[in-house]
Amino acid sequence: MTCAIMFSAYLMGLDKMLMNFLIDPSFVEAVMDVVLETNMQVVRNAIRTGADIILVGDDYAANEAPLMSPQVFHEFIAPRLKKMVDMVHQEGAYFIKHSDGNLWPILDDILDAGVDGLNPIEPQAGMDIGEVKQYCGDRVCLSGNIDCGQLLPHGTTEQVRQAVIECIRKAAPGGGFIMHSSNSIHSSVNPENYLAMIQATREYGKYPLDLP
Repeated sequence: MTCAIMFSAYLMGLDKMLMNFLIDPSFVEAVMDVVLETNMQVVRNAIRTGADIILVGDDYAANEAPLMSPQVFHEFIAPRLKKMVDMVHQEGAYFIKHSDGNLWPILDDILDAGVDGLNPIEPQAGMDIGEVKQYCGDRVCLSGNIDCGQLLPHGTTEQVRQAVIECIRKAAPGGGFIMHSSNSIHSSVNPENYLAMIQATREYGKYPLDLP
């Protein structure tokens, strides 16, 4: 499920949507509002049939920076994100926001929308989970951050184990952390490394923390 961005990009093309934020904002806003209202109804139905947690996509950033300026995000994207978050909370569910990439320039707007969780905290995009934990770990649940770009496909099981330990060390104190990959378990992930991530999480991801 998405909020307003990616389905709008599918309809008009990502490059045209980004340009229209500047040259024809009323058009792109109209498209996003149709998409948002449609997706809100889908999410509302999901909650009313039993969903407790809603994870909403819309990738906002690449590895280097957000796809749009912080000003554009603040004006066009953040209010629609907040509208979705508010509806989810009114329906009695929790809201986890997914986005890859470097979110630092827009992170405050995401947090101010009232999200309950942030996913997947991509390390290769400059999102060190220890820094994110220190910055906002008292406001949101963090989830991620085992690199699925290089480590899980090409690393050793010992490297994966050490990454899990380090991730728990940085993000688990005080609670509010869910361990998983930095995006997905895709077809290039080494199955042995996936199992190593699960096993290490089960071994070390217990309270009170007892890390080597």
